Amino acid sequence: MKDVTVRSKRLERARRSPNAKKFFQRPPNKKDGYERLWVAAVDNVSYMPLIGNLRDYGVEFADNFGDFEDQSADDSLSYSIEDLAAWKARKVYEITGLPTIASRSSFEIEPVVPSSFNNFKSSVSTSTTNQAAAVSRLSDPKVMSGYKINDIANHVDYLAEALKPLSEPNRVTRFSSCFCFYDGEIEIFEYGVLDCDLYFCNSMRTNIPLSQANNQLVKTLQMTFGLEYQKFLKTRMDDALFGASSLPGTASVKLRDRVLKDGKVLPNDIIDVSKFMDSKVDVDLMDACAQELSQRFVNTKPTKILTIATTGLVIALPMAKYLQVPVVYARKERNVVMADAYVAPYSSKTVGKDRQLLVSKSHVHKSDKVLIIDDFLSSGASQEALLRILSDAGAEAVGIGVLLEKVYDPGRQSLSGFDIPIESLCRVASVKGGVIQLEEEEGFDKIEKEQ
Repeated sequence: MKDVTVRSKRLERARRSPNAKKFFQRPPNKKDGYERLWVAAVDNVSYMPLIGNLRDYGVEFADNFGDFEDQSADDSLSYSIEDLAAWKARKVYEITGLPTIASRSSFEIEPVVPSSFNNFKSSVSTSTTNQAAAVSRLSDPKVMSGYKINDIANHVDYLAEALKPLSEPNRVTRFSSCFCFYDGEIEIFEYGVLDCDLYFCNSMRTNIPLSQANNQLVKTLQMTFGLEYQKFLKTRMDDALFGASSLPGTASVKLRDRVLKDGKVLPNDIIDVSKFMDSKVDVDLMDACAQELSQRFVNTKPTKILTIATTGLVIALPMAKYLQVPVVYARKERNVVMADAYVAPYSSKTVGKDRQLLVSKSHVHKSDKVLIIDDFLSSGASQEALLRILSDAGAEAVGIGVLLEKVYDPGRQSLSGFDIPIESLCRVASVKGGVIQLEEEEGFDKIEKEQ
């Protein structure tokens, strides 16, 4: 590639400018949601779509060097579009130090197959002057030959218009585009291709393969770098709903401390937390836990919360405030206002066997997206009963959230077949010997390592 003469005047000016280094080394505009600063060397017609596609993934473009021009015929004849796109990307990266996306497109016209020409020649009568002239023109090597140029410019239209009167209208032309990403370590190529009949051929068709290659590159970059779609908007939404000062995991730490301090193990491995979330409720702690647990489910967009009276209400009610949805609770006994209700049997260690949950049919509808909230996840029996009720009602379950999860019990496994997210703030690993042992979360391990 040492003989390539493709040049960009703007890039050369950037090389000589004393202010260029500072310009390209500036941080991305985080106020507008950008997390990465890249640069481009793509056709000007592709630049705005590229900006639009990657803006939602937090990528800001410092500039586009779209004025690369061939300096000799060898540039567009001797090298492939992959070679030239990679060469441009590396040159721009060398000067700016920023990850670079570069593009190059090519144009081809297929040659006339001799057998096809012979068939056409034998099918016409040479007695007609116009037909004879047509056969004569098709004998011209300039018409019969194929063409390939690794560049898109006005010559595409000139060549197509010159060949249209002399060729079959369905003679195939091909527009190909290549996008190359380079950041000093990783090199990624993506392509777009359009086959078009000569009759419909013009340089505007280049936009189609350019768009294809552009979209494919964005998908590949998303997977390669873990780019998150509209992360900035999600963060702004969480700040608006829950407050920018709320730190993820803060409530979990407080709940864990409280379980270790005030929790007790009763016979039959029952965990007694009545000092702060049962017969006596720490309202501030429950509010903080509801705020954190709500953040985990806000993107599921529930329309209702379903829980079990009465222990589930301590977390369900404050969560409903943050998610701005009503709470429906299941009773364990029928009352006078529940003439028509969904009923599901269940059993557990705390309430015994052969029990049932009832939900009024007027409270849950087919259009509802329901989040199930409870205080404990143990065997999963009560949550499964609620899921059966939602199934009977035709409503959609979007998740299960609990304060405490007994990891040593099979609750999570028994509910895995429902294929919905399950979230817990505190996971109890063991109660052997009457001692509560909590499962270490990734965040706590990280804190310990940092300390």
